[in-house]
Amino acid sequence: MTEKILVALDLSRISEKLVAYGLSLARRLDAELTFIHVIPHTYLWKGYEPWIPKELDEEVQQIARKKIAYYIRKAEEDDPPREGDRPAEVVVEEGSPADRVIRKAREECYTLLVVAHRGHSTLERLVVGSTATNIARYAHCSVLIFRPDGE
Repeated sequence: MTEKILVALDLSRISEKLVAYGLSLARRLDAELTFIHVIPHTYLWKGYEPWIPKELDEEVQQIARKKIAYYIRKAEEDDPPREGDRPAEVVVEEGSPADRVIRKAREECYTLLVVAHRGHSTLERLVVGSTATNIARYAHCSVLIFRPDGE
């Protein structure tokens, strides 16, 4: 069975290091690699709907894809891809980050999830709990919690 790695990114400062780590890990394991970023539902903007353009979701998704592509390019400048390396896939979805990551991992039979030990949402952690904690608790497969200083 081919190893499949799903790396969850929140686009905080730690994400750049997480992308480089994900690429390196996938190479070492000769695994398929997908980066996923989940944009929170727009219902969080309750009350602002009349002023939020419908195109905003698409624009935010494009910005996320560009930022992840930039992180991949930077990582590959430092450690160029080798012949036979598989290109990473980039997925941007909308919803609850932990739920969407877990669902994608289960539906597409990923064998390893990689998440950062913390992101940039203190409010989310206080209200609903840490995304990394929820993924580690409810994922069907192994979860690696990335700490950039402990590589």
